[in-house]
Amino acid sequence: MAQEDDNKGHDETIRIVVNGTPHEVPKKDELTYVEVVTHAYPDYPQNPGATYSVTYTRGHNDRDGILSPGGTVKAKDGMAFRVNRTSES
Repeated sequence: MAQEDDNKGHDETIRIVVNGTPHEVPKKDELTYVEVVTHAYPDYPQNPGATYSVTYTRGHNDRDGILSPGGTVKAKDGMAFRVNRTSES
């Protein structure tokens, strides 16, 4: 019970899981492709030629999907993302 009480008032973040690693992210309406990929590959901004495939589970209405480059997905606490490097130009 004490942990539940400790979590009250911390509504400014949600927890997502990227490649098996939990991440606390600011609570907002949408997550971008760049944000998700950067959690998996922190060097992504320095390697813009690399491409990645991003899939997710546990989205809104328990939907699974694909997050494409330049895209966004509605953010939900507990979403899980799988990011794979697919190629490099």
